[in-house]
Amino acid sequence: MEIVTQDNINSILLAGENIKVEFKANVKSARNTLPKIVSAFANTEGGVIIFGYDERDRTVIGTSTNDFEIVKKVILASKLEEVCSAYIVQYEEKELIITQVEKSKSTVIAGGGAYIRNGDASICALESKDVVTRITSTIKTSESMTSIETLERLENKIGQIYDEMRRSQQAHEKELKEQKEEHEKEIIDSKRSNWFFCILSAVIGWALGKFL
Repeated sequence: MEIVTQDNINSILLAGENIKVEFKANVKSARNTLPKIVSAFANTEGGVIIFGYDERDRTVIGTSTNDFEIVKKVILASKLEEVCSAYIVQYEEKELIITQVEKSKSTVIAGGGAYIRNGDASICALESKDVVTRITSTIKTSESMTSIETLERLENKIGQIYDEMRRSQQAHEKELKEQKEEHEKEIIDSKRSNWFFCILSAVIGWALGKFL
């Protein structure tokens, strides 16, 4: 996938989503699925995720500095920095976040599993046995190795795969929990703010009625 720049961003947006391009209007609503999308791109042909653009009505919404920090945090938390990077491209006086994903030689596990991208630009999860098959098929053996040595190497690799999938699932669950707590805090803060303005309005109304 070519690097997204100010020179080609317009043509990429006009071309729409495909097997190598996905648009997300909002970072916060997409942060849960970001690791899965990166895994799918890396396990297929690579690609880009563009945040801040709504394809439904072709609207450039833009992103914020906080959005960029969220994307970087998710990438680091999911240990995906080896296959993807995030940067900003200016477009129509707004900032779009570009997450560039390289095709990986090894199967990338993130978001609690391993994913691939279909021709219709959707993603699907690989079953555990398919993940094992994909990874173990890349294990190199030599003619000098005995069948027992080969089996031991496969057994060790399979153990590593399941450990990695378990760690990925735990990391994903932790991220979801943190997001839930953050959302609940925002709701509480919003309620407090609304109550404050309601009380303030009531006090002002009482004062105006009493002294005017």
